[in-house]
Amino acid sequence: MGRWSKQAKASLSQRNYTQAGDFFKLDGNFRAAIKAYLSGKNFTEAARIYEGLGQYSKAEKLLRKQGTPKDVAGFYIRNEEPDRAIRVYLDVGMDYEAAELLEKSKKLGEAAILYEKLKFYEKAGILYGKTRNFDKAIEMVSRVIDGLSDGNIPLAKSKILKYKNWIANFHIGAKRFAEAGEIFLACDNKEKAAKCFHKAGQPLRTAEILLELGNLEAAEKVLSNVQALEGRVLLAKIANSRGNFEQTVNLLRDANKPELLSEAYENLGQFIQAAAQQEKLGNLQRAAEMYARAQDHSKSAILYEQQGRYKEAAECYEKLKKYGHAAKLYHLAKDRFKAGLCLFKFNRPDDALKQLQLVDQDHPDILQAKNIMAEIFFEQGVYSVARRLLEEITSKEVMDDNTMKSFYFLARCLEEEQSLASAKKYYERIVARKFNYSDVTQRLKHLQHIQATATGKYPLANNKNLRPFDLKPRDIIDDRFEIVGTIGKGGMGSIFHVRDISLDRDIALKMLTHKKADFEELKVELLIARDLTHPYIIKVFDVGLWHEIGYFTMEYVQGLSLKGYIHERKSDPLMDKVRLLVKICKGLKAAHDMDVVHRDIKPQNILVDQQGNPKILDFGIARKVTQKSNSISGSPKYMAPEQIQNTGTDVRTDIYALGIIMFYMFTLKEPFVGKTPPEVLKMHLERTLPNPMDYNPSLPYWLCDIIHKCCQKKPDLRFGDMSELVDELELNLMEF
Repeated sequence: MGRWSKQAKASLSQRNYTQAGDFFKLDGNFRAAIKAYLSGKNFTEAARIYEGLGQYSKAEKLLRKQGTPKDVAGFYIRNEEPDRAIRVYLDVGMDYEAAELLEKSKKLGEAAILYEKLKFYEKAGILYGKTRNFDKAIEMVSRVIDGLSDGNIPLAKSKILKYKNWIANFHIGAKRFAEAGEIFLACDNKEKAAKCFHKAGQPLRTAEILLELGNLEAAEKVLSNVQALEGRVLLAKIANSRGNFEQTVNLLRDANKPELLSEAYENLGQFIQAAAQQEKLGNLQRAAEMYARAQDHSKSAILYEQQGRYKEAAECYEKLKKYGHAAKLYHLAKDRFKAGLCLFKFNRPDDALKQLQLVDQDHPDILQAKNIMAEIFFEQGVYSVARRLLEEITSKEVMDDNTMKSFYFLARCLEEEQSLASAKKYYERIVARKFNYSDVTQRLKHLQHIQATATGKYPLANNKNLRPFDLKPRDIIDDRFEIVGTIGKGGMGSIFHVRDISLDRDIALKMLTHKKADFEELKVELLIARDLTHPYIIKVFDVGLWHEIGYFTMEYVQGLSLKGYIHERKSDPLMDKVRLLVKICKGLKAAHDMDVVHRDIKPQNILVDQQGNPKILDFGIARKVTQKSNSISGSPKYMAPEQIQNTGTDVRTDIYALGIIMFYMFTLKEPFVGKTPPEVLKMHLERTLPNPMDYNPSLPYWLCDIIHKCCQKKPDLRFGDMSELVDELELNLMEF
């Protein structure tokens, strides 16, 4: 008796026959196991033991009598009789199991028929495809697509796309390449579509798709033996895509393809021909644009006018100098300024005034409109109205070659109104800017003569004793600027807070010392500074010459010099100081973007206004990057080595000076201090910058690194430009 026999008998006593059979089987007592299984009506396990003992007939007989169809079929499958198993499934209506077994038995056609009967169309389609019954395969997959199209099925679109690709592949299997190509094209599978059309012997369709794909070489190869006109059109498209526009035109000579021809002609610069093709297309606006580019403004104007594009038509007539018709069309386009301008040119000043007086005050050309009105009123002798307009205009403009006419006519109005002192003042400003402008020199001499005759005194132009240091509050400079106070004095001159009597505003006026009154140098400073427009750069207004002393006016800023700010606000948070530095850098970047290097950056040349914004001033030795200097200029404590050695300066020169300023701002110490300027300059060349942390141990390491990089002796080792320095400072702001 085996070791499982006892458990088997215990299970029998409890009438747990299946468990008893399992124990007998473990013990090798198969006869007892069969008896136990039969007692428990577990015919399947009993049959399996018969089957294991090689007693197949007994196993089959028992299963067919007592087992389920699935058990019987399983018996036949295990004994490699799938046909009998299939018959069992079919006899009891288990068609799906029969179909699966047919598929496993490689009887794909029969399996496909059963799947179709059961409405498993996807499986049926796959098997019909494998048996090369492509029409049935397409029918089955089409039914699947119909089912997906009927309701809201998740991912239905992607599934339909997949099944359509199957259908296309079935068409390929059936050698129906054109049909396959159409389906692939509808599925946006252009590469496969092109291959199918090529196999279908349709070179034109193939080439069209290859062109869409940008595969020009393949498209050209496909068309190599095509003689039809359509083939040449496609070859023309290929040539056009390659930029070979002459070949495009040659290929399309006898083809009615105006759109493609127009593009080719336009790219060849043959705008007349391009316009003609656009007219064929009925695209008159585009045709008008082409005629305009060909300078055929007459045809362009006609086409624009036909379409009601009055402004564009008016612009063409204006170029043809047909100002009367242009004015009419500008009026229809409600462009009051241009209508008035053309009427003025057409010598109809009264009508011009009516149009110009309707121009909105926020119109971009309002100042020019007022200039024209002022000229008309001047010519009509209405000097007071002309003067008021010109005073308004000049209050918003800086005198330069473009605006000088306004200042000239203002002076003429003042002269006509017998305001000779004011007229003289404007003539002097014009002469200071452009000596030979119109008849200003003669008019100025005439006014000086009148003044000398009336007073018995001669002008003070030859007064050699006047010095800026002698001027005091309430003194009047150049009959226009009343001194309010002195802002500062230095070796180059004095800066005054003045009241501009003419424009009724506070400004600053810088006057050079008598010995250094090199007026041409002052004009260079003005020309450079005047072109720099940025919130952090002092705005320069105008230049003048008074008693042989040059001066210029600029924006008046209430605040402290950076040096004063550093000492008065030394307890401010580090973050605030870095933010101020970033603004200074951005102001200098604006100058650098205009190719201007300051070359004299120091705390005294930077003001901080009441809102905490910097204002960079004194571009007195500034120079274009492309210009070279034969002299050494700058402030010794802030001069870069290349500036000292006069080996060439660029934007990195200002970065060096800014590094010295940063050292001073965060330590309250200047890094290089000597008894004489030459001694300080020598330190810049030979001594290493001290460690800022030696003077202020609380400084973060990253800030010390930035200062050291700014102050490298070799420019190549500094920041490349102000943008790099700004990025580095802003990157670390968040670490505070």
